[in-house]
Amino acid sequence: MLKFARSRSTMTQDQLAERLNVSTSLIAKFETNRLIPKPDTARGLDAVFDSGDLFQESAAEARAFSGGTVWIRPWLEYEQQATMVRSFEPTVVPGLLQTEDYARAILRYAGTRVPDLDGTVASRIARAEILHRVDNPCRLFAVIDEAVLRRPVGTPKVMADQLHAIVQACALPNVSVTVVPALVGAYPGLNGPLALATVDGRDVAFLDDPLGGRVVEDPDRVAALGEVWEAIREYALPGQPSLELIMEAAESWS
Repeated sequence: MLKFARSRSTMTQDQLAERLNVSTSLIAKFETNRLIPKPDTARGLDAVFDSGDLFQESAAEARAFSGGTVWIRPWLEYEQQATMVRSFEPTVVPGLLQTEDYARAILRYAGTRVPDLDGTVASRIARAEILHRVDNPCRLFAVIDEAVLRRPVGTPKVMADQLHAIVQACALPNVSVTVVPALVGAYPGLNGPLALATVDGRDVAFLDDPLGGRVVEDPDRVAALGEVWEAIREYALPGQPSLELIMEAAESWS
């Protein structure tokens, strides 16, 4: 909405930032859904564009809907456009591979505050559609720690169904999941989860953390994270042994 209003007024981001006495980068973050304008800024936008309460009401609605999850929106936009995603998860199943029941258990019990649990679960499951696109399905190369297979999330049935779902996903030609076995000990993956998406020929990265996580776009930093992912993958079992380990873990939950 903001980008449309600004374009119609032939105003640049720099000019709008000057009118509102804010930084140009802040305007860019509003226009790419990285931040929601605070009430006073939204009021200023309505004043600049003579739009009544449009931006104030929209910002309030967006804030109520987002709960604490607005920080992940830029990454999800990249993910939906990606031709390839490389991910590493040391503790949970990657979001693109989660079943509905597993996702619900994660969102309900892992301290994630969401205003609409059913809607958030549905949105998470819908992310996997990129793996099933008719034209140019996204390639997924996921590395997980063996702890993901052993940590009880939800009931034993939830775990068994989730691990079987991973095996089924690996039947797709564009999906690969490998496992770093527990006997490896210390390795680069202990520093935490990461993901990289290839979009329009360039890579962007996402780092998750207790405060919400962040998108990394700086080429040098993204390249460094790509090297970390490759280093982690070297510790993982090859494809078939990984699948066998996943299937063994699935049976242990049955």
